[in-house]
Amino acid sequence: MRRRTAWVLVAGVAAVAIGAAAVGGLALVLRGRGAGWSSNNYLYLSLEGEIPDEPPASDIGSIFERQPPSLRTLVESVDHAAADPRVSAIVMKVSVLPEAGWATMQELRDALSRFRRSGKPAYAHLEFCGNKEYYLASACDKIYALPSALVEVTGLRSEVSFFKGTLDKIGVQAQFEGVGKYKNAPNQFTERGFTGPHREQMEALLDSLYGQYVAAIAKGRRRTPEQVQAIIDGGPYDGPSALQAGLVDELLYEDQLEARLKNANRLSPGRYAKASRGFGFDGRPKIALVYVAGEIIPGRSQNSPLGGGFAGSDTVAEALKEARQDGAIRAIVLRVDSPGGSGTASEVIWREVALARQKKPVVVSMGDTAASGGYYVAMGSDAIVAEPGTITGSIGVFGGKFSLHGLYDKLGISKEILTRGRNATVFSEYQPWSDEERARIRELMVSFYKDFVTRAAQGRRKRYEDVDAIAQGRVWTGVEAQRNGLVDRLGGFDLALDLAKERAKIGKGEDVRVVVLPERKSLIEQLLERQDDGAQTALPADVRALLRWALMLGDGQPLARLPFDLRIF
Repeated sequence: MRRRTAWVLVAGVAAVAIGAAAVGGLALVLRGRGAGWSSNNYLYLSLEGEIPDEPPASDIGSIFERQPPSLRTLVESVDHAAADPRVSAIVMKVSVLPEAGWATMQELRDALSRFRRSGKPAYAHLEFCGNKEYYLASACDKIYALPSALVEVTGLRSEVSFFKGTLDKIGVQAQFEGVGKYKNAPNQFTERGFTGPHREQMEALLDSLYGQYVAAIAKGRRRTPEQVQAIIDGGPYDGPSALQAGLVDELLYEDQLEARLKNANRLSPGRYAKASRGFGFDGRPKIALVYVAGEIIPGRSQNSPLGGGFAGSDTVAEALKEARQDGAIRAIVLRVDSPGGSGTASEVIWREVALARQKKPVVVSMGDTAASGGYYVAMGSDAIVAEPGTITGSIGVFGGKFSLHGLYDKLGISKEILTRGRNATVFSEYQPWSDEERARIRELMVSFYKDFVTRAAQGRRKRYEDVDAIAQGRVWTGVEAQRNGLVDRLGGFDLALDLAKERAKIGKGEDVRVVVLPERKSLIEQLLERQDDGAQTALPADVRALLRWALMLGDGQPLARLPFDLRIF
C-alpha cells in the first residue's frame, strides 16, 4: 500500500512538474530568448553556501528546494550580460562560501573583469565575509557593506588534524605504504603532527596562494602589496573600521544600493543564462562537456550521504565514449574537480581520454582541485588549463588498512581466522600485516607509481626522470604546475573551450553548442531517486571529507588521492 501511495505521489508531482516545465518552455519561446525583458536591467548574483562546479543532473531539484547556480551558470550569465545592452550593471551580494575553493573564486573574478572591460560597473555588497569572499569582491568597481558588517580579512590558514593519538587509545593500528616523498595522506593516521616534507609542502602552498591573494586585492583596490599586507595584519574589521582601512567604499544597505540603479529590474543568473543560451536546435558546432566531479570510484557516479559526490569511472567513461563516437561532436572539454580516489577507476577514465584523443581534440579544464587521480585522468589530453589557485599534481600512490585487533580486545571480541594461502590475511581488518605482506603491498604501490609517472611523462612529452623529480606525491598550485610543465595554460573553462575550438578548427568568433554528457536524467528517474535520498549527515566539512575517503580504504586498491584534505581559509 505504501509503495502504491508513493507511486501515486510521484506521478502527481511529475504531472505538476511537466506542466510547469511546459509552461516555462512556452514562456521562453514567446519571449524569444528574453525578448520580453525591459531595456533597464541589472544582473543580481547572490552568493552564499556553495557554488557547485557541476550543474545538477536535472532541474527537478528546484521543485523541492532552492538550488544554488553552478559556476558555469554564473560565468555564462556574467559574460552574456557584458554584451547585452539591456543589462547595465552587476550587483553581487557576497556571503560566506565555505565550500568554494580558490580556483572557483578566480574564475568568477576573471568573468567580472571581462564584464568591467565592457564599460559596465560591477558592485559588491558585503554583510559577512572572510578571506575568499573579500578576494572575490575586490574584483568589483565598488565594494559596499552593511554598517554592521563583519569583514574577516585576516590572512590565510590551513588546519590539519592528526588522529594517531586517538587510534592508539582505542587500539586501532593504521598500516599504510605510500610511494612519493610528499605522499603523506596516511600521516593523519600514523603521525601526531607534521613530518618535514608534509610541513614543507603546506608552507609552499600557503605561500603561493597568499601571494596570489595579496596581489589580486592590491590590484583591485589600487594599493601596494605592502599596504594590503598591513591591512590584513590589522583584521578582522567591522563596517566602520573596514571603511577607514579602505577595504570598502561606503556603508549602506542593499535597498539603498538598488535605489541608485534608477529602478532597474533585477535578473537572476539561472533564468538569464538559460534565456541567453537558447534552445540548441541549430547548426552550431557541438563540443561535449564531461565532468569528473568528486572522489573517483569504480562504477556509477553517485551522491555521497556525507555531502558532495562521487565520480564513477563507468559513468565518466561512457560519456567520453559517447562523445568520441558522435560524429557531430567536434571536440571534448573534460572538466576535472576531484582530489582523486581509486587508482584503477582513474585508469579506466584515462584510457577513454586516450581513445577519445585519437578521434578528436580533448582539452582539460581544472577546477578547485585536480590532484592525484584527478591529474591521472587529465594527463592524456591534448592540453590542460588550470587556474592559478587550482590544487593539482600529487603524482603518487598509497594503500593500506586499519588493523582493529587492539580495539576488538578492548571490547572483548575474539576472532579466529582460518586461511589457505600465505597472504590470505593481507586485507583482514583483524590481523596486522606480516613483514612479507607489507613488502608485497609495497611492491604493488611502487608498480602503480612507476606506471603513473610513465604515463604522465608520455602525456606531457617529458622524460621519466624529469617527471619523477616533480612528482613524489608533491602538490602544486596551478601557477607552480605550469612552471613545472604539468599544465599548459592558466585560465578557466572559457579558455579551455577556446583551445578546444582552435584544435577542432572552429573559427575563433564562431559560436558553439556545449553539450553536457551524460545527458540529464528524465523527470521520473529523478523523482524515483529522490525517494531514496536520505538527509545528509550534519557533520563538520573536514570530518565529512575525512570519512568520504577513509571509507575507501581497506579493500586493497591503490589510492591515487590528494595527500591530505586541503582547506585553506
